[in-house]
Amino acid sequence: MFLLSKEWQDQEDGIEMVILHWASTLIGRKPRWKRGSQAAMMIPQPSTAPVLRRCSMWITPPFSRKQAWGGEGENQREGFLLYSFFECVQRGRTWSTEVSNQEIRAVTISHADPSSACSSAFLYYSLDEFKTVNRVPMLLEGLPAYDQSFPVLPDSMPSKKDVIVRTQRYDELIARLPTPHTFHARLWGPKGNRVLYAVYFSRQGAYNPFSDGGFWLLNDGRPWEIQLS
Repeated sequence: MFLLSKEWQDQEDGIEMVILHWASTLIGRKPRWKRGSQAAMMIPQPSTAPVLRRCSMWITPPFSRKQAWGGEGENQREGFLLYSFFECVQRGRTWSTEVSNQEIRAVTISHADPSSACSSAFLYYSLDEFKTVNRVPMLLEGLPAYDQSFPVLPDSMPSKKDVIVRTQRYDELIARLPTPHTFHARLWGPKGNRVLYAVYFSRQGAYNPFSDGGFWLLNDGRPWEIQLS
């Protein structure tokens, strides 16, 4: 449930196409390429010689969403393995690289709202110097996870009445919490990877970080930085 970019540079002439295959498994298990694998075309980058190809992988942990992101009292998972290989078409012949793997780890990010007025927050983070950016809703400490997860559109379309009732309950629960409000979220990435991130706090529950009603929390005007271990 996060984006990770991958690069390939042609080392030989005549390469027509490169496809990246990947699969995630629990630690200690082998990948099941037929059932659990995904693939993406590597896109040649302009003005690169030798040709540099890049694509983004959408990584799905091999366990439930609750275990991946973790709410209060959830049985959280701490890691899994990501396997991948490249399939190359060169002068009409197809060949593949060896399968490689890397351990994927999680870390919990926590920040308090310095304004003591915000009711929601989002974690924005990148594993590849902002070639791709992930966004994760942050959970408000002390508030049940159920009250912080809204139905996913378009499969679950709440009525206007449902939205009003749920919003009123949400506001009432928040009013009982001590300030400043503390938010937390888990981010995932390859072990040893450098992660850059920022937090966007919202007073009105807005999803657009470039609209009024919220503010960015940065580290002296720069993204925060951590190392996944």
